[in-house]
Amino acid sequence: MRKLRKSPENIPAVLEEIERENLVCMPTDTLYGIVGKALSPKVYSRIYEIKGRNPQKPLIVLFDSLESAERLGVSFPHKVKEKLSKVFPERLTVVLPLKESSPLFKVLRRKDVAIRVPKDEFLLKLLSETGPLFAPSANPEGMRPAEDCRGCEDYFNGEISVCLEGESLNLPSTLVSLLKGRPELLREGAFPFEKLKEVLGE
Repeated sequence: MRKLRKSPENIPAVLEEIERENLVCMPTDTLYGIVGKALSPKVYSRIYEIKGRNPQKPLIVLFDSLESAERLGVSFPHKVKEKLSKVFPERLTVVLPLKESSPLFKVLRRKDVAIRVPKDEFLLKLLSETGPLFAPSANPEGMRPAEDCRGCEDYFNGEISVCLEGESLNLPSTLVSLLKGRPELLREGAFPFEKLKEVLGE
């Protein structure tokens, strides 16, 4: 596992690994994550394999903007995109409908998707180059998330090509479903749920 600093000059090296459909361990805006190309069925399967993840548990997809998500077939209920644009980028993940015509649907085989525009300049720059990325926490199912590259190496030695050293919040994103018309809290995290309800006018 090659170790690099999480800094702008190393974006080309990370971009190269992602374009080759390799996995990168790095601090996101929340936890250390396993980052990989979200439009790749190979990457999708590989993440589930090395994490030992329950196939019923979906993966969060990171985008550089809500507009990018919409272009790739994520559906926003009436005026929800406009309201969410007042919040993102943020440590908040929302579950929204996904069109069957979306290239993401071909990978996920789901009619919904959990998306986030991360509150992290490095990630936003990377996402503008790579397109959407998976970024589940860097740990096997049921284990504590890694907090640094040593933890990533202990968990995934030989499975991850590059790890970025940097600061991590060590808190998950708040996870909210918007599938039923009203926000439904699925997981408490770094962003206040009550604040989202205010923005959405609930």
